Amino acid sequence: MSETRPVNLIVNLPIDLADEVERVQQHDPEFFEKVLAYGLVRRAVFARLQGVTALHRPSASSWESSSYESSLELT
Repeated sequence: MSETRPVNLIVNLPIDLADEVERVQQHDPEFFEKVLAYGLVRRAVFARLQGVTALHRPSASSWESSSYESSLELT
């Protein structure tokens, strides 16, 4: 198994969703880590398959670009 290290993420979510995420994280942190890892890997694979570069998508609108770039900060 490869080496790992912790990463602290700060994400702004709607209040209801943030409350639910905190409950899941406290109740089952291992499940939460797996869900987060799955989402990040899926996004990275999709971006790679689409040929998208890490910080530039010329065809994306400004909202899509900022949202995409913010999500890439997590990877």
